[in-house]
Amino acid sequence: MFVVDALQFATLFHPCGRAVDTPGHLVALADGGAESRREALRHLRGEVLHQGTPLTATPPAAVAVAALIGDPRLAGAANADLRAGLLSFLAAVAEAGRSYTDAELDDLAVSAGFEVDAALATVLESSGDYAEVYAGVPLANALFRRAVLGCREVVPVLLAAAAAALSDPASSVRAAAAHAVGACCVGARPTPRW
Repeated sequence: MFVVDALQFATLFHPCGRAVDTPGHLVALADGGAESRREALRHLRGEVLHQGTPLTATPPAAVAVAALIGDPRLAGAANADLRAGLLSFLAAVAEAGRSYTDAELDDLAVSAGFEVDAALATVLESSGDYAEVYAGVPLANALFRRAVLGCREVVPVLLAAAAAALSDPASSVRAAAAHAVGACCVGARPTPRW
């Protein structure tokens, strides 16, 4: 059974606000009908990773998608386009993690004494409104930085899922898997062999 922690997403964001709808879409990828799955894929591409820009919901959603790539419920020719679409999403998440340099991310770091989680909790308790969360520059910068770094941190999980899909029976899935593997490996440092 595919389980998503809905409570985790209650404090995460996508461009439409709190990502409370994301767990339902992730479950629909595994258990939904064809239209529910298409809508879930649109949600991933349009909201969880909005125009290539990650938000705080992006990394955990990508980990959940990676867990689904080899799921037997998504096997077969009828779901090949879905598997390829999910792999393309994983590639885009990996790319989003390296779309900003370390120096650019350092510029977004908060000053000493600013408690990101405390500031976020205050906003969530007062209204939880997306606009309010991103109205304050220190909090907005900190959350964006967290999202980008989170995308970087999950790359090993994404890479493992993509590499496993390289042997998929569908050529479109293998092509999407190769793209995702490449996206995960760009900038990776090879292990020296002495």
